[in-house]
Amino acid sequence: MFNLLRLICATLLLSFSALTTAITIEAQGQSMIFDGDLDSARQNAIRNASQQAALQASVFVSSTQKVTDGVLSIDNMQIKTLGQVNDIEILDEAIRNQTLHVRIRAEVEYEADCRGGIRSQGYMKSLAVTAFPLLAPTQAILGSLENIQSEFSAQLTNNINEKTQLTARNAGLLTMHPSIQTAPSRQLSAGAITTVLQEIQQLDVQYVVSGVIRDMTMHDPDTIALKRNILVDFYNRQDYRSKRHLRNLVVDIFIHDGFSGALLFSKQYVVAGRWNLEPEAKVGFASAAFWKQDYGMQTQMLINQITDDLQTELRCKPFAASITRTDGTFIWFNAGSQSGINVGDRLSVYRKSSFYTNGIGENVQLTNTQSSITVTEVQPFFAVGRLTQEGSTYNIQPDDVVITH
Repeated sequence: MFNLLRLICATLLLSFSALTTAITIEAQGQSMIFDGDLDSARQNAIRNASQQAALQASVFVSSTQKVTDGVLSIDNMQIKTLGQVNDIEILDEAIRNQTLHVRIRAEVEYEADCRGGIRSQGYMKSLAVTAFPLLAPTQAILGSLENIQSEFSAQLTNNINEKTQLTARNAGLLTMHPSIQTAPSRQLSAGAITTVLQEIQQLDVQYVVSGVIRDMTMHDPDTIALKRNILVDFYNRQDYRSKRHLRNLVVDIFIHDGFSGALLFSKQYVVAGRWNLEPEAKVGFASAAFWKQDYGMQTQMLINQITDDLQTELRCKPFAASITRTDGTFIWFNAGSQSGINVGDRLSVYRKSSFYTNGIGENVQLTNTQSSITVTEVQPFFAVGRLTQEGSTYNIQPDDVVITH
């Protein structure tokens, strides 16, 4: 028994270490001293050195990164999404020409399975969860589960908000897939296949989660047949654990990029649970009676699995938000403290443009302006950043995008 426990603990430790790596880094930082405020300069210099340590540990090289006097300079990137710097030790500090220089040693933890060590703990990426229409609505009559089409998104939204580093909004009244059989694409009258880009853009989130419920049938339809007798009912009650009572739940899940409409993830989930209620029972989806059923328990496990897969799929992707206003060198974008934005953060600016394929299908292109903003003001749901040059120089407009790397 003791050896078994040791084996389990070792397996857990190996699994954790496979996701997170910690290394010791020495790095330099500097900061100007204003009005003799040495404490503030020291804090800024340590922060700068910590950023250098995160960059070196993650081996993440940006197109605008350069080395000056042995120190990595940061322009077109956001450090917050890189490695977590811990146990900082100041090795040396000196003042030269009103500038404080520090050298530190620190432990840097980063997620080794993400490109460049990008961490899931950074910003809270936004997503909307839309309705889950039924391919065959009559299958929901058993148990009166018709409300699953909107309530499934509500349950998934709550689960995402409780268990992940994502911010989900319930859009369960919005159907993304009018052509359920061909979802996630749909066919136009001219015969062309298009995506759901137009529907996605109105949600103003970074990602859109949608889906279709493909099957809710019983494994053995005879167990709920209307023409029954006393002996059949008695047998069914005694045989409630049998596979004859299994009911399917087959759900397709899609993740679309909220800016380009691109399909990023598609997966079908298949589960089955025992349904032991009378055929006349009208419990409704997500009711207390529903969750008590084995079918309800299996549904909850399915929602948990979908949530885990969404977190895994999106945690290594960069954070992005739409620009809502520009004024000279200042840019407003629709993410604030609720998303983890802080004063001093840096984000890259991308131009958003559209073009059409064969005059029908709309495509969105994001082009790096090679410019970044530094956040100067943060509100709960929006923030303001300042460009190094006038916004007109890059023709930055509302609906363009800021992105971290």
